[in-house]
Amino acid sequence: MKQLQLSKKLSLSLLVFTALLTTCQLSQASTPLPSAQTPTAKEGKIIGGAINCDRNRQQNGSRIDNDDDGILDECVIGNSALSEQTDETEAAETDEIRAKTPQEILNTLMQSLTKMTEGCNEATKVKAGVSYRICTINNEPVTASEALLEAGDGISFWFKNNKVVAIRYFHSGETLFFDDEKLIAKFPDEQQLLVNFTDEERHEAETLAKDGYQTIFQVFADEAK
Repeated sequence: MKQLQLSKKLSLSLLVFTALLTTCQLSQASTPLPSAQTPTAKEGKIIGGAINCDRNRQQNGSRIDNDDDGILDECVIGNSALSEQTDETEAAETDEIRAKTPQEILNTLMQSLTKMTEGCNEATKVKAGVSYRICTINNEPVTASEALLEAGDGISFWFKNNKVVAIRYFHSGETLFFDDEKLIAKFPDEQQLLVNFTDEERHEAETLAKDGYQTIFQVFADEAK
């Protein structure tokens, strides 16, 4: 029962996070979004969560797959029928999340992060016994890390639009997930999922998400001088 309650609280944030990752994967595939269109009589299936079709900062559009091949065919600004279908899709995704264990949810998210960074351009620097790594796509960071060479201890960051979406500590495997730099989930290990945090815990995590990678970037900036 406790796990169901945790998953229920987390479900909306995970749906948002999954939509974020899906959007990231689409952009990194260099596939431009189709122009925003009004709904047509074409039969199609909504895939993924809501998206900003017309670049008006409102997530009121739907990705439509017209031929059931799992590939985005058009981006449609929602009407009532599309909203109902979206609601049904989100409800099904929420039920699926509730049924999963913390380990399964974490594995799914980590797989998404791996896909998000596929094909990135990697650069590595070693300085004072610490290995620094940055990987970029289209000159924007998608992941960065620092690790002690002898101990193997360190930390990794994942980015979307230059904002941290996930952090993992090497020594413990503890993993944090963020939506717009706000902490939404914490996995102390593969068996635990936390979604409620004290003000101190939230402040510490969100400060790390905003500033914790600066040392890594500075190393590469110094080398470029």
